[in-house]
Amino acid sequence: MKQILDLQKLITFRHLMHQNPEASLKEFQTQKNVREFLIGLNIKEDVIKVCGTTGLIVDLSGEAEKAGDDRLIAFRADIDALVLNEANEHLPYRSTNGCAHMCGHDGHTTCLLAFAQIFQHYKNTIPKNKTVRLLFQPAEEDYGGSVDMIRDGCLENVQEVYGFHQWPTAKIGQVWCKEGSMMSQPIQMQFDFVGKGGHASEPHKFNNPVQCAAEYLYTIHNQLSQEKGQFTFAWTCFNGGTAFNVIPDTATVKGMIRSLEAGLGDRLFNDCCSVAEKKCQKYGCSVKVQRQAENYPLTANHPKEAQHILRLGEKYFGAGNAHAGPCPVYASEDFGNYTLKVPGAFFFLSSGKNDTNNPMLHQSNFDFNDDLIELGAGFWWEIAKDRLLI
Repeated sequence: MKQILDLQKLITFRHLMHQNPEASLKEFQTQKNVREFLIGLNIKEDVIKVCGTTGLIVDLSGEAEKAGDDRLIAFRADIDALVLNEANEHLPYRSTNGCAHMCGHDGHTTCLLAFAQIFQHYKNTIPKNKTVRLLFQPAEEDYGGSVDMIRDGCLENVQEVYGFHQWPTAKIGQVWCKEGSMMSQPIQMQFDFVGKGGHASEPHKFNNPVQCAAEYLYTIHNQLSQEKGQFTFAWTCFNGGTAFNVIPDTATVKGMIRSLEAGLGDRLFNDCCSVAEKKCQKYGCSVKVQRQAENYPLTANHPKEAQHILRLGEKYFGAGNAHAGPCPVYASEDFGNYTLKVPGAFFFLSSGKNDTNNPMLHQSNFDFNDDLIELGAGFWWEIAKDRLLI
């Protein structure tokens, strides 16, 4: 791979992307930079298409004579950054614009560009009926941009879809994958309890939403704590009132459920709503419920595709380096939208520089390990060769 890849050019691209991060749905310059890099690989402009407004899809096909069955598979990389101030003062390419690639999407993007460079090197030996569609997806962090990519046709005729996320808590050189649940379905909940406020000297005349919300939190926490299944929950915000002597009109509770079982999160959310209604009846209040993160389903792998990743990982990374690892994890992704439509698998590549003490994803001092560019691109190529049947 070192003879094929221009690693210095790729690292320079990654550092530039890291230095100029763009938040979800604002990745216009990133989109332009990815496009220019692809054109620099002699990829024809007419196969590079806008998708999901700030994303791109790129069809890489071979140029040799047709052979065997037609194959079209898709590889995905996310391109957006977090709204977060970076704390890596020592990095010459650190970001300073209030956004930061603390999840490593700059590295994911660069790995996929590196794969494109490998594919271009071998395209004369690849049959023209074998195609890899690259999905450069926006807005993974704060919207679920895969929904818009699918809406714009990114999965049209795709037979299998794959994606990965680097994971820095283990030293570089492993692939983690399993069939079924990989990452949780998140449900963000906001309950606005609406009562009737007034002077605190006459509480009997009013409907206190703070009392209603407080009792709700106590009751629902106890109820959820007794539930069985693979899920976690947390209540993270309680706002109500501004003064000692005023009963407010509203009190707000926010929280989150993350589930690793299909349908479980939805059932628990409905239970949360039911308990809120009952508490409102007791206190003469009403409740307005908001549910968010609708674009983030359970990220679950199809059995055959997960086995492909483990089989190829064992071959590529070596014996004992392809396994389930810590999966499933309660973090969340929007890749599950793809596997709801097309067979596929999501996997993790360990990327730590050391065995321990690597900054975790979303920490303000995280930085992608450039050593994974060559390794990740090579594994993409291993998957491509196998799944294109070449």
